[in-house]
Amino acid sequence: MTYFYLFQLILLCCTPQLLSAQQTGLLVSGPMLGYAEHREALIWLEVSPQVTSVKVQYAEKGSLVAEQKTVAYEGKLQQTFNPVKIILTGLSMNSTYEYAVLLNGVVQKLPYPLTFTTKKLWEWRQDPPAFSFMFGSCAYVNDSVYDRPGVPYGQNPAIFESMTKQSSDFMLWVGDNVYLREADWSSAYGIQYRYQHVRKLPQLQPFFASRPQYATWDDHDYGPNDSNFSYELKDVTLQTFINYWGNKSYGEDGNKGVYGKFTWADAEFFLLDDRYYRWHEAMPDSLPEKAYLGQRQLQWLQNALLSSTATFKFIVSGSQMLNPLNNFECFTHYTREYNQLIGFITKNKVKGVLFLSGDRHLTEIIKVQSNGFYPLYDITSSPLTSRPYTSVFKDKEGNNPNRVPNTLVAEQNYVHIAFSGKRKERIMTISCYNANNEKKWSLDIKQSDLGY
Repeated sequence: MTYFYLFQLILLCCTPQLLSAQQTGLLVSGPMLGYAEHREALIWLEVSPQVTSVKVQYAEKGSLVAEQKTVAYEGKLQQTFNPVKIILTGLSMNSTYEYAVLLNGVVQKLPYPLTFTTKKLWEWRQDPPAFSFMFGSCAYVNDSVYDRPGVPYGQNPAIFESMTKQSSDFMLWVGDNVYLREADWSSAYGIQYRYQHVRKLPQLQPFFASRPQYATWDDHDYGPNDSNFSYELKDVTLQTFINYWGNKSYGEDGNKGVYGKFTWADAEFFLLDDRYYRWHEAMPDSLPEKAYLGQRQLQWLQNALLSSTATFKFIVSGSQMLNPLNNFECFTHYTREYNQLIGFITKNKVKGVLFLSGDRHLTEIIKVQSNGFYPLYDITSSPLTSRPYTSVFKDKEGNNPNRVPNTLVAEQNYVHIAFSGKRKERIMTISCYNANNEKKWSLDIKQSDLGY
């Protein structure tokens, strides 16, 4: 008897009702995989106000019937918006688990598998494992009542179906994952409505369940366009972001934000908060207080970089970090913090640093070379479903000398990054795919290219 049959038999025996999620009307969106570690994983979902009980039943694939476990949600329910997080603990390393969601005692039957795999303990035992991830930004979902009149701004969400078919270990959302409108950012209700509206997009559901999802934000999931620390409801959007994503941590004690970090194999990802402490770009650089990250977050990043033993260290920001020709939002417009960070990396000879960004409604790789230091790359991936910035080919950025040749893409797309090779001989393969999963370009960067 296969384990899948055993698991379904358990559910049928324990719960006489087995209905599709659509039939019950209890599941609003999800389940979505949040972070996944060696012995712990997070399951996220949102339920309707009619739900009074949420449970997750899970068991290791191939395990005995008696080893099935159940975790019940103990937080508030029956609110207007009910995002739920359930953390599964005591898991076995490098193991695949199957799980089911029970709402009001009813198993939610979905047309795709609900599984996840815990991390492997490879350190001090073998070479780093091969792995891959995908990342993207700018996911606009049309909502005609609140959208601007005219041609819809959102593009075909079928790109998420293509992404579901693409193999990767996890997904990284790098900002503008939600687009707050005027009627949204003016109230707590509007903010939560927008997050819920995007999260329940049908094309996203299988993708959310297929692999762990990590995220940071940019202006549109934080507040108005190009918003900064003066936005009056920033604590509301901060809490809403935390409620709707499954990162392992957000900010620090005494310093709020969505920033944090996580590791995967021999790569570490430093997710930045480029909004909560950000000043307006037009403020003069002569002001020592002008901030992009703020000193506390910048110091956190510097300490984290020095502490990291990862081969590849990804600094992740919603806005571009290195593009000298970017006349829109960019870290380069914050001269003091920019010089602090880049100077710190070069002075301390931190190996393996790369930047990931979104925002631009185009994809490209910016390469900046400093004397006596390895080249720094800013890999930008955008848009997922927002309107592409096609006019870039006509302006001064069209022939940006800092762009890696043939990496400019101005259509719906995402970036896939794969890692292979033995220890000290690792290779990172960066590929861009359009909405139809057609490869637009590919580039290899060796571990030795990011050192001395």
